[in-house]
Amino acid sequence: MQFDSIAKLLEHGGFTVYILIACSILSLKVAIEKYIQFTGIKRKQMEKNHKELFDALKQDGVQSGLDYLSKVKMTKFGFAVSNPLISVYQAIIIHREQTSEELLESAYNKLDNELVDYEKGLGIHATLGSITPFIGLFGTVIGIIKAFGALSLQDSGNYGHVISGIAEALVATAAGLFVAIPSVMFYNYFTKRLKRSMPVFDGHIRELVFALKQKRS
Repeated sequence: MQFDSIAKLLEHGGFTVYILIACSILSLKVAIEKYIQFTGIKRKQMEKNHKELFDALKQDGVQSGLDYLSKVKMTKFGFAVSNPLISVYQAIIIHREQTSEELLESAYNKLDNELVDYEKGLGIHATLGSITPFIGLFGTVIGIIKAFGALSLQDSGNYGHVISGIAEALVATAAGLFVAIPSVMFYNYFTKRLKRSMPVFDGHIRELVFALKQKRS
């Protein structure tokens, strides 16, 4: 019975509702992918990798550190997850002969390249959060036009068409907001997580560069 009610509700919403359903599925798909991917930049996980790298460097030197980095593997729900600092660490150790300034510059460039993958998909959430209310509004306008069209016939038998048009308008508006609000929330959540990780990236990179240079002096 409840399923029938939902089906009828969607039917009243018109074709714009089906567009919004597709947008909702896309938003959820990207959110799940980002949630799995962002496991790699959890502060606890990054601290763990950082500590284990330094332990390896202290025990057996540079080669031991590189061996550790090559074996680091993380999974979430069966999917491989990467820590963007791993490849940055590798680049720093391999080019450790460079000056501190050169190492830091190349490390930050490498980090920027790694974070491109984390930023992919966030634009989809931003776009959906912006356009779906307007798609819903478009459906609203169509529903109101239908309602006024039926009303203009001045026939009491057309009241059903008037009500149907109003229902389509209301459902389209609600559907647009239903997609837009979570999309904006997803975008803000993942953007904030990435932003909050930047000081951790910076601190770990500088600590490794300092430790390598101090070891050589």
